[in-house]
Amino acid sequence: MRNHRDEIELALSGGAPAFVPFSFYDVLFPPGFDPQPLLARGMAICARRDIWTKVTPNVKVTDLREPDGSIRTIYETPLGSLSSYNKAAALAHVMKEYPVKSRDDYRIARFIVDDAQYVPQYDQFLAEITAIGQSGKVIAHTCYEPLMDIQLRWVGQERFCFELADNPDALMDLHEALVRSHRRMYDVSAKSPADCILYGGNVVPEMLGPDRVRDLIRPCWDAFADRVHEQGKFLGCHLDANNRAILETVRDSGLDFVEAFTPPPDCSVSVNEALEAWPGKRLWINFPSSVHLQEDAWIREATVEIIRQAGDRKGFLMGVTEDIPAQHIGRSCTAILDAIAACPL
Repeated sequence: MRNHRDEIELALSGGAPAFVPFSFYDVLFPPGFDPQPLLARGMAICARRDIWTKVTPNVKVTDLREPDGSIRTIYETPLGSLSSYNKAAALAHVMKEYPVKSRDDYRIARFIVDDAQYVPQYDQFLAEITAIGQSGKVIAHTCYEPLMDIQLRWVGQERFCFELADNPDALMDLHEALVRSHRRMYDVSAKSPADCILYGGNVVPEMLGPDRVRDLIRPCWDAFADRVHEQGKFLGCHLDANNRAILETVRDSGLDFVEAFTPPPDCSVSVNEALEAWPGKRLWINFPSSVHLQEDAWIREATVEIIRQAGDRKGFLMGVTEDIPAQHIGRSCTAILDAIAACPL
């Protein structure tokens, strides 16, 4: 039986297993779906797990659940209260109301951020490693970078664009508070049992602007990477959008691997372009989602072409990091695995 954990770790260390590792986020298996036939054919599990939990001892957090599963969360602080609203959806919750709704709310948000403590949960992470065993790899999941956290958790994408123009000073004060908070998180994460740690992602350069990625997000990657490297660990980022505008920023960063990188036809940068632009960095791609819906022969041809572009395959992995319609998972992944099996080193 193949040891998928060893194969993934070899690739993440810059080596090339005999077969390109192909993983699937375990949280994406639909209810009732049995992955065992695919695991038997050579698919690996990728399990992203927490290594800490965040607590705010001076903030009272109350979740009010509605009959449909939607949640209103209230944050009570000595400076006042904020609230958010998450609407229940098919596979997750969708935030419809964000905590920061006015300029005055930034002061309360900074208090919540400053109050945050990161409590290790290393035993739970080690238990996950034991549970997954040789069938795949458990990697540490942390949080969004400060700027992305503001955009996606505090104000929302639409309001974020207006806040950059209307309240840039208040937004950047919150950003600096998050930067300080994350420095505490870096230390807890670096000391964890995890050897591969994910930090942030879902960066859309067309929305943020490549200069902000370079000037505000990359310094956070670098600071975290410096701390992680002191412990002999790897840091990666979930960069699943069009990365052409930030190729140089990623190249010059301290990131060790880029995870969920999505090549054409879904995004703008091919595998061979990324490997050429990012020498020494490992590439763990998301197999392009649109291709899963095509005929089996097309899927196999696309897989072979991706492997061809990977060259010597050192530091190269494939995976599924996005939802696939349940009726296509077995068929598409079987075609991918057949193509991988036909392309050994």
